[in-house]
Amino acid sequence: METYKVERYHQENRAEWNTFVMKCMQQHFFFTRDFIEYHKDRFIDYSLIIRNQTNQIVALFPATLNDGVVSSHAGLTFGGLLYKPRTFVQKIIDILSEIERYCLVHDVQKIIYKVTPYIYKTEQGEEDVYALFKNSWQLIRRDLSGVIKIDRQIAADRSRRKNERIALSNDIEIKVCDDFEAFWTMLNDNLTSRHNVTPTHSLEELIYLKSLFPDQIKLIGGFKGGEMLSGALLFLTPNVCKVQYSVNSIEGRKYKVLDAVFMQMIGDCEKEYIDFGHSCEEDGKYLNEGLARFKYQFSGESLVNDFYQKELK
Repeated sequence: METYKVERYHQENRAEWNTFVMKCMQQHFFFTRDFIEYHKDRFIDYSLIIRNQTNQIVALFPATLNDGVVSSHAGLTFGGLLYKPRTFVQKIIDILSEIERYCLVHDVQKIIYKVTPYIYKTEQGEEDVYALFKNSWQLIRRDLSGVIKIDRQIAADRSRRKNERIALSNDIEIKVCDDFEAFWTMLNDNLTSRHNVTPTHSLEELIYLKSLFPDQIKLIGGFKGGEMLSGALLFLTPNVCKVQYSVNSIEGRKYKVLDAVFMQMIGDCEKEYIDFGHSCEEDGKYLNEGLARFKYQFSGESLVNDFYQKELK
């Protein structure tokens, strides 16, 4: 039987961490240390490296520590164990058990695990989900996202196609751009006035991330007379075009610009999936039906993002 050793991540592991991330079944640029560490001052990093008997990395666990609780990294939407394709399920069960033992010995009270949805994987790869069940973890949260599978016929709702025509008939231009300041200002104004919150990322952080990942972060804007009225910030992975943020200004709502932005995004998408993001609040207990329906009308389907926990003490 193969045995495993768990250790905390340290800066000297940076290169081998990033090298292993590129080989994992779970594919997203935000698993790299460059992304994880752009906001390192907000969290206590508790990322774990799992090695085999020959000291080779077999899995990674991006994580943070807060008040005795280790969680799949609090700065990432999802995560969990990162491992290579074609990893046998018993291996993942054993690795998860070893992480539990390591955390228990180091006085961790609880572990929270955010499952990576299958669309972000190079194969179906739900070995970790079975391992969580096998090791008696508890499902504590389920968010519902809207996704589009690009390799089938996409038929957006008639109202969305009508809104696109309204936008285009009013000389709205949809294009890729780098006007992050205009987009962020519009986003911040919208979130502040309607929900009394601010964007998760500051303008400076978005510009910095774009400089780090120029091919993975893209901004699409809807313009009238050179003024941005709407936009969508996209995170691109090998399989997925993820809508990280989207916004309509007051004028944008008047001309139905966001509908036109999304319709062009769908038409131009070269990925296997589009992920519109979740439509839930209150840890998944409240479904924003209007938002979910909006995504559904672009020919969206449902995808769940699951959160599990294990009480250790």
